[in-house]
Amino acid sequence: MTDVERTDWNEIVDSHAQRVLRIARRILGSIEDAEDISQEVFSEAYRMHLSGKKPVRTWEALLVRLATLRSLDSLRKNRPMSEFQVSDCISTVQPSDEVVAIELAQWLRGAIAQLPDQQAAVFVMSCFEQFSREEVSGILGISTDAVSTSLYKARQRLSTELTFFYHGDVK
Repeated sequence: MTDVERTDWNEIVDSHAQRVLRIARRILGSIEDAEDISQEVFSEAYRMHLSGKKPVRTWEALLVRLATLRSLDSLRKNRPMSEFQVSDCISTVQPSDEVVAIELAQWLRGAIAQLPDQQAAVFVMSCFEQFSREEVSGILGISTDAVSTSLYKARQRLSTELTFFYHGDVK
């Protein structure tokens, strides 16, 4: 790698490292797991770039997509769920509220892991990362109608599952 390529790569990493880490952390709930995924994402992106098979049009889109998909892959492995950091979402809680929040976060991660890839990716990008339909469409390479349909289906399925969660009929 030349000095120019190294500088360009360092700029890419510096520009996108926080977003990649944040996406992975929100999906996985663990900073340690998110750091591992971030390393994988940047390694994979760099290998893709070096292969030259398909030129990278936008680094942000590629890195967000890889971070989302690799995090979901990791979540789907039968590893114990990492502890959710309630303080990230709730500033003042009662002990019982904290327990419910932890259980709900673990349930949500598990439920997202059960969604088909496209629905899970669209849900995460739309709801966790607050990307617009157009941005998700560009990142995933699907139409905005497909984004809307996938988001609708994901919300419907999660809503149904949430009903079971709150009524004590967890599957």
